[in-house]
Amino acid sequence: MTFSASRMRAESDAVPSARSSLKRRASGRERAWRLLLLIAGTAFHAPDALTQDGPPDAAQIADRFAISEVIAQYAYRWDAKDAEGFARLFTEDAVFEVSANGKLVPQGRLEGRPAILAYAKNAYAGRLAGKQSRHHMTSLVFLALSTERATTENLVLVTHQSKDDATPQNRVSGVYRNQWRKTADGWQIARRLLTLDGRRGQ
Repeated sequence: MTFSASRMRAESDAVPSARSSLKRRASGRERAWRLLLLIAGTAFHAPDALTQDGPPDAAQIADRFAISEVIAQYAYRWDAKDAEGFARLFTEDAVFEVSANGKLVPQGRLEGRPAILAYAKNAYAGRLAGKQSRHHMTSLVFLALSTERATTENLVLVTHQSKDDATPQNRVSGVYRNQWRKTADGWQIARRLLTLDGRRGQ
């Protein structure tokens, strides 16, 4: 098989062109990743982060995503009536509080994971028996974040629906303030305060 000089030159010229194309693709992927990190950093900024130099780094963004995942699991575990799974979201010495009008509601403070577990089991067997709850979590902000501690706030609307309800019924709304601790099992809630917009319990 013979090759003409012009064909050899064309193929030779094509090699740098292909390399250039690969470089452009790699550069495009790198820009896309940088944009993703920038968007994620902006989405998970603390309120005062705009005064800082640049967005959070990759490790901080990973921590924020991990914490947001636990917040989602909080809703899923409670609404699935998974008492054990719900309790595992908290540290062993966690504090669990509910307040309204500037003070704790009656029996509105629990201390320790065993107490939180018992609270969940009692709720499922009692006031939530035959009802489907839904925790609608929104507007997550980070008030503080270090390598081992964090503080977040988010809004919540809780609905309940029994078999006789055609649609979910609004139960309560409020603000969660969570203090977090990074443990061997990942990020866990060390203190949870639910401040209710009204007087009724969750």
